[in-house]
Amino acid sequence: MKNVFFIMGLTIALGMRPALAANSEATRSVTIYHSPEMNLEEVDRQLLDQVGNGSTINFAAFILSDYKIIDSIRGAADRGAKIRIYLDPKEIWTQRFTEKHPFVKLWRTRGVDIKIKAVDDGPMHLKAYSISNVILRTGSANDSVSGLERQDNDILVITDKVAVESFNRKFESMWSRTSNTSFEFHE
Repeated sequence: MKNVFFIMGLTIALGMRPALAANSEATRSVTIYHSPEMNLEEVDRQLLDQVGNGSTINFAAFILSDYKIIDSIRGAADRGAKIRIYLDPKEIWTQRFTEKHPFVKLWRTRGVDIKIKAVDDGPMHLKAYSISNVILRTGSANDSVSGLERQDNDILVITDKVAVESFNRKFESMWSRTSNTSFEFHE
């Protein structure tokens, strides 16, 4: 089922059309989506596919293995967005990478920076991202095909400035840890 939900509202909130201020009453909302009743990958792709030049994405993921989500993030970077991705150390290394793997292509994309939490610092279990200090996507769904399509999960799309700023402060704290490593790929 195609979800034509709140696209116009998100377009306005992302500043793609001048209309409403980011924190006005009209743009503050929480929308909850559930899988497997709904394909949550479609919700994520609709959010990410609107991101472009001058935008930022702070992306914290326990696992990022859904190729379509990876491609949507890469598309946002190709359109000029600045992307920071923070990942769990154990989950990222369970994947088998090749030069043509979508994640490796994402890593090589201009405007994309990927950091891995240190193994000794414990798991990084968040499944959330913010877009341009306007939208927060969070919830129980991992960014994997099974997490977004088949498992009993939810995602929340929040357009409240206080919530987005709270996540961004947490993200900044995680991102700036000196024990982090940068993702590297060598065949």
